[in-house]
Amino acid sequence: MELIYGKSQVYTSSKMKKYPFLAKLVNKVFGYTNVGNYARATIFKNLVEELPYQSFRKVLDLGTGYGEFAFMLANGIPNAEVTALDVAPERIKAVNEAIEKSGAKNIKTHLGKMDTLEDKNYDFIFAIDVFEHIEEEEMPFGESREALADGGYFLVKIPTDEQLTILPERWFEDHHDWLEDEHVGQIYDLEGLKARFEREGFKVVHASYSDGFWSRLGWEIGYLSKKGGMIPQLLFLPLAKFFVWLDRAVHSGKSGNAIQVIGQKV
Repeated sequence: MELIYGKSQVYTSSKMKKYPFLAKLVNKVFGYTNVGNYARATIFKNLVEELPYQSFRKVLDLGTGYGEFAFMLANGIPNAEVTALDVAPERIKAVNEAIEKSGAKNIKTHLGKMDTLEDKNYDFIFAIDVFEHIEEEEMPFGESREALADGGYFLVKIPTDEQLTILPERWFEDHHDWLEDEHVGQIYDLEGLKARFEREGFKVVHASYSDGFWSRLGWEIGYLSKKGGMIPQLLFLPLAKFFVWLDRAVHSGKSGNAIQVIGQKV
């Protein structure tokens, strides 16, 4: 089975749920419409495909949000049980509604933090752009290691502590204000994140930068066009996605606005 991202957007997007017919048409013509999530998904897909993912039978999406990565893996690994965990009741409610509407059979949800989980022995746990919202001392590295089966994998992707902006900074002041309030855990560079994994008892099997110049430019175009409404967002979406694709093709891996580390429990 192939890993395909974004098929669940018509069930998870608050805007698309209001206009289901139009939502399916937009999705068919333009594909996934959130450039930031699209960029995350391209990286996530490449990382998962480096792992023996078709052998995974228990997967945990740590900080699932609206569950789109959980749906991606549930579709791509039909023999796996995927747990979508979040601390926000409204997000878990939205994921449960999407599960019902989509007819997905191998996803379940959990409301609460890692220490409220009874399940153990996961083959794969991942947190995509989640830990930057958590204070350093509260990041659940230890709980994740405990919940993994021997040989299981733990993936964390977060923004780097230093960010590159391409277009004028003043165009993103509202976003920067939001970051100051929300990204309390945006504190690591790549070496720092690797060191944290190692301190927590993981063997690091992958560490890399992503989201270089072109990907950042694509995100900025997507962000600004979205502020203009649906029509500008859709008009500029192909260009923004092209820049993300270009970044994946030419990025050197020596720096970037995001970092990702995979650790293995040994």
